[in-house]
Amino acid sequence: MSSIRSIRAPALWLLMLASSLVGCASLVGVQTLPSVLPASWEARRETLQSWGRFESYGRVAIARDGEGFSGSWRWAQRAQRSTLELQGPLGVGGLSLNFDSEGTVDEASRRALEQQLGFVLPVESLRYWMLGVPDPRERSEERMSSMASRLDSLQQNGWTVAFKNYAPVPGGDYELPQRIEATRESLRVRLVIEGWSGGAR
Repeated sequence: MSSIRSIRAPALWLLMLASSLVGCASLVGVQTLPSVLPASWEARRETLQSWGRFESYGRVAIARDGEGFSGSWRWAQRAQRSTLELQGPLGVGGLSLNFDSEGTVDEASRRALEQQLGFVLPVESLRYWMLGVPDPRERSEERMSSMASRLDSLQQNGWTVAFKNYAPVPGGDYELPQRIEATRESLRVRLVIEGWSGGAR
């Protein structure tokens, strides 16, 4: 397994993320996602937390103590089994994390990821954060956006998650997060969500 590729210039991965957003006016690749979501935040949150089949993909950049790592990811959410694939110069190319029906990652995958990165990532909560909602299994504090029934940020399990940008979902009357920044002490994780599908496969 390859070693971690570190970049001792945080400005570089920030530039990479910024360039990946050029021309991204909406989230692409939607196939069978719902065309509407409930208007109230309480109902919308519950609906998004219960989505059982979808796929998303994008780019990730991680910074800690002056070092940066970047790569790509793909999430496949299924009712009985879900998978997070990490690829690229993140240092974990080809690594797949498998989740059971309760959303718990298997220990072998967790240990492999932590060994490569040298720290713990909230991979089990990412399934919810990428949809713009808190993990229902953990307590959270929500800060609502003034724009619509959606979050501006949340705090959960020691992490502060900021939803930097939302983008329209083609074929739907709602928006999903496009840029997310999660921070905990000196660790910063930035996700760029480039597309979604309904997971019809």
